[in-house]
Amino acid sequence: MRKNILATLFLSVLLLTSTSQAAFTPLGVSIAPPVQFPPRDFSITGVRLNVLWGHHRDVYGFDLGVLGNITDQDFVGVGLAGGFNATYGSTTIIGLQLAGLGNYNQQKTTVVGLQAALFMNYNVAESSVSGVQLALANISPATSVYGVQLGVYNKARAVYGLQVGLVNMADNLHGVQIGLVNFNNTGPFKVSPLLNVGF
Repeated sequence: MRKNILATLFLSVLLLTSTSQAAFTPLGVSIAPPVQFPPRDFSITGVRLNVLWGHHRDVYGFDLGVLGNITDQDFVGVGLAGGFNATYGSTTIIGLQLAGLGNYNQQKTTVVGLQAALFMNYNVAESSVSGVQLALANISPATSVYGVQLGVYNKARAVYGLQVGLVNMADNLHGVQIGLVNFNNTGPFKVSPLLNVGF
C-alpha cells in the first residue's frame, strides 16, 4: 500500500514536471542572486531560504528571507522577510505575508490572514484581503478588504469592516472608518472627520 502511494506521488510529480514550463525543486537556498540554488528560472515547491535575498520564477510554500524575497510569477504560501517581499506575478497569501519594510504585489493578490509591514503594503492590481492589513501605509487602490485595515494611511477600493488610521480612503465603505479624516466616495458623507459609516 505504501509503495503504491509513493509510486502514485512520484508519477504525479513527473507529470507536473513534463507539463510545466519551469523545472521545480522542493528547496531553494540563496545568498544573493546569482549565488543561489537553483537558478532564477526554477520554481520552488516547498521552502526557499534566503540569506540576503532570493529571486526565482515561482514559489509555492514557505519563503523566508533575511533581507528579501523576489518572485517573478506565482507566489502561493507564507512569506517572511526582514526587508521586503516582492511578487511581480499573482500572489496568494495563506496565513501571513510579513516584511520589516514592505510588501509589494504587482498582479492579482489574495490574502487570507495577515499582511503586515513596518512601512508599506502595496497591492497594485485587483485584489482581496480577508483578514488584517497592517502597516504605516496600506496602499491598495484596487483591493477589497474583508476585515480590518490599520495604518497611518489606508486606501482600498472597498472595505467590508473597519479602517483605522489618520487618513482612511475607500471608494465603497460597508462598515466604519475611524481617523482624523475619512473618505467614502459612495457614502452619504464623502468626507468626514473622526468617524464615517457606510452601508
